[in-house]
Amino acid sequence: MSTPHRRHFLDRRQEHQECPPCFNCQLPTDSCTNGGSCDLSGACHCLAGWSGLDCAEPLCGSLYAPDRPKRQGDQCACDDGWGGVNCNVCQNDQSCVSTKGTNATCIKSAIGLKSMHAWCDTTNIPWIDNTHVSLQCDWETHECIFQFWKDLEEQFYCALSECSQTTSGDLDVHGKCAKAKCGCMKDAFMCGKEVDMSQLVANVKGPSEWFCKDGRDCWYNEYSILVKVFPDNIMLSCDVGECANEQDFLDVKPIDRIFSRVTESIILSVILIACLAIYIATRITAKRQQQTYGSRIQLTEEGDDDTTIAEEISSGARKEILLTFEDVNYTVGGKRILTDLHGYVEPAQMLAIMGPSGAGKSSLLDILSRKHKRGIASGNILINGMVPNRQQFKQISGFVDQDDTLMGTLTVRETLMYSAMLRLPRNMSIRQKQKRVEDVIQELGLEAIADSMIGSPGQRGISGGEKRRVSIGKELVTSPSLLFLDEPTSGLDAYNAGVVMECLRKLTKQGLRTVVVTIHQPRSNIFKMFDSLLLLSGGNTVYFGPANQTSQYFRDIGFPVPKDYNVADYLIDLTMKRPDDADAENIEDDPSPPSRASSIASTQLLDELRPSIDESRQFISDAVREMNSSERNDASEFTQLRESNHSYHLIQSFKTSAYANIVQARIRQISSGNVQYTVLVDSQIASYSPLSMVRFLHELSLLSSRTFINMYRNPFLFFAHFVCSIVLGVLLGSLFWQVDVDLSGVQNRLGVLFFMCALLGFASTSALDMFSRERVLFMRERENGYYNPASYFCAKVLFDVVPLRVLPPLAMGAVSYYMIGLNPALAVFGRFLLVLVLFNLAAAGLCLCFATALKSVAVANLLTSLVMLFSMLFGGFLLNKDHIPWFLNWLKYLSFFNYGYEALIVNELKDITLRDKSIADIQIPGPIILARFGFNGQAFWIDVVRLCLFICITFIVAFVFLKYFVKERR
Repeated sequence: MSTPHRRHFLDRRQEHQECPPCFNCQLPTDSCTNGGSCDLSGACHCLAGWSGLDCAEPLCGSLYAPDRPKRQGDQCACDDGWGGVNCNVCQNDQSCVSTKGTNATCIKSAIGLKSMHAWCDTTNIPWIDNTHVSLQCDWETHECIFQFWKDLEEQFYCALSECSQTTSGDLDVHGKCAKAKCGCMKDAFMCGKEVDMSQLVANVKGPSEWFCKDGRDCWYNEYSILVKVFPDNIMLSCDVGECANEQDFLDVKPIDRIFSRVTESIILSVILIACLAIYIATRITAKRQQQTYGSRIQLTEEGDDDTTIAEEISSGARKEILLTFEDVNYTVGGKRILTDLHGYVEPAQMLAIMGPSGAGKSSLLDILSRKHKRGIASGNILINGMVPNRQQFKQISGFVDQDDTLMGTLTVRETLMYSAMLRLPRNMSIRQKQKRVEDVIQELGLEAIADSMIGSPGQRGISGGEKRRVSIGKELVTSPSLLFLDEPTSGLDAYNAGVVMECLRKLTKQGLRTVVVTIHQPRSNIFKMFDSLLLLSGGNTVYFGPANQTSQYFRDIGFPVPKDYNVADYLIDLTMKRPDDADAENIEDDPSPPSRASSIASTQLLDELRPSIDESRQFISDAVREMNSSERNDASEFTQLRESNHSYHLIQSFKTSAYANIVQARIRQISSGNVQYTVLVDSQIASYSPLSMVRFLHELSLLSSRTFINMYRNPFLFFAHFVCSIVLGVLLGSLFWQVDVDLSGVQNRLGVLFFMCALLGFASTSALDMFSRERVLFMRERENGYYNPASYFCAKVLFDVVPLRVLPPLAMGAVSYYMIGLNPALAVFGRFLLVLVLFNLAAAGLCLCFATALKSVAVANLLTSLVMLFSMLFGGFLLNKDHIPWFLNWLKYLSFFNYGYEALIVNELKDITLRDKSIADIQIPGPIILARFGFNGQAFWIDVVRLCLFICITFIVAFVFLKYFVKERR
């Protein structure tokens, strides 16, 4: 440099000695504020919306304006569609079009995409007036700037780093930043002008977090010593905005979703409230049912109107019945079971049908009671000389089976009350029916156990004899004139058998009932209770007549009853084989009848003619050797011939006896119309219509009540389903916790939804045992005219199927959905629960089909499991539906897994975008994923409709099986 120029430079330097020092952010005395970065040149590089040497001055206009003016005064003049302290917050979509294109949108939810801006008013700092908060986040660098303002003057800021955000709903976001570097604005109100917080602010190191709901209701928390000045959570009312277009959404990795405490609390609260409501409703309903069906009424001697009406109805329905049967034959598979049986039973008399096992006792009783038989039956069976139709016959008769089929969860009084409500005329009031039930309880001596549970296997209840009396009572509530009982003493001890038969004797005599019982081998005191006896052997009549004349009759034909011998035991032995000759020594001291005496005399004459032992010893020895080879065959043939001749002798003896002539004469008298009894038939029964809606609703309400009580008192199955659903929901939520939207996330989604379907499908097999336990009860009650199959089926569906197939999937889905991190949209969540419920009902409908079609639970379980497995195979998870051979492709339309699983997958994946960076940064929309797996992205509602059709079809098929196949055939 030349000397003149150097002298000029020095002169200039001396003129500007008063200039302030230059700003250099590299020096410790100067720093960049509000998140500005320091260049190597010493200048600050400010974030969007800030200017000045140290980035402390807000810019105005709009975020994307080329030349933004600095703020003049306290406020910025923002362009249309922009707001906030520095005009960085967009207000509508139109404000973003100029930079982001025509498909731009202004995101107002606080869920940041790339760069989010917020301007908020504080609502819980009353000790500092007019305070605000601004927040600006750059999610590509995971950095945010928090600023605190008073009177639109910035007080301090915090540069936050290592930030992340998660969503817990459609519009809810939770942000966290691990580190913070804060500083005070020079000469600000809280930084030296009035209060000096600079040291407190400088010590803030993080972490911090915030939460926003719907982009408006927010809070911010800085976990530091600032809590001495500010509340733990600074409550904010915010205005948030971020401009974005379709490309921005594709560029950004989907935001993680969390199972927020808010969502968790809401779901748990709903489940608890629902459980409480169900419990209260159940208790109230059960109490009302107890008052209606299980309460005792006080019987008084003074009659009232209800009692008089009930007695009139009962006496009108029960008339004296004379039962006659003639030429009764029964054949099964070409084998003759019954042959030409004749007989009659007078009113107020008890006929006992006896015989050894296989004699045809139960077959005859079934034919007389007009039960459905598998074989071919013929003969004339008359009631007071007439042939009533089936409904008339059910009205005047009752039938008690050999085995007690009672609902173990009901009390004795409830069992009888439900029988009365179902079978007595609907025009009788409940009090009248209660009066009738109390009468039956007294008649059968059940007062002491009237409020005791019936009991079931593994659960203590009433005794066997008491159960038998309850079974009889179920038929007595209708005051039948004709009562059939199949071995009422079977399985009872001697005392209980005597009690049951004594009750029957009283019912016969006092109620003028006609009673027919089959009995195998009664005690002597029970045998004396019978008025008439029909003794069978091989389906033929050995004796029919008065029971007290049995001994005399068999004495007359040469078979006297031995001393100290039960008459019934002797008769059973007599029908099985011919008594040994040695029994002659044990007969009574009376002279032997002619036929029997001649038989003994003939034997004595043969003894006199027999050669001596010494002379015939050699002869016998030779004979034994010669006959040794054929001795057994000859003995067997001789025994069969002897027994056959014995049976033939018994049968022919009765046919030619005076007793048979009396029977024939009495039957001819009745057939000619010369009978003093008439049958009264209720006009309501005569005009019965199986399609009566009033009767259907009446039966449905009663059966629903009984099913509800049964489930209420035996809740194990319901609680097992419900608790297991909640536990499995928590397990699935923990195992598949917060799945990602990448390749592994898609795999997890496919897997967890398929597992849910498989779990619900196989859990529905509990419906098999549920119905099989009541199969026999249903068949017998249906046969005895308790109700129509449609009423029973609807009651089971409403109060057995629905609670077990609707509530558990709702509980499992609600618990696990947000834990897994599936699509948080409320509409998507609702559709998810809808599909789960429909899928479970479809599986239950399939199980009901097998439960009603098959008697064996094991076979039904096997077939159901096989159908489930094949349905799973065509569901789309194990096998891509596009790779199914064309000639088997039709099978997928029979798979309810196909419809349910596809609906769940489409509901979840349709609106998401897969992004994976393991190999390359790829982004695949959800519809492409669905197409690659063979699913139709537009088939959600189609699948829902198909599931509904599948449910309807399976329930209809199950009802058809129940109506036409589940019948009592003996």
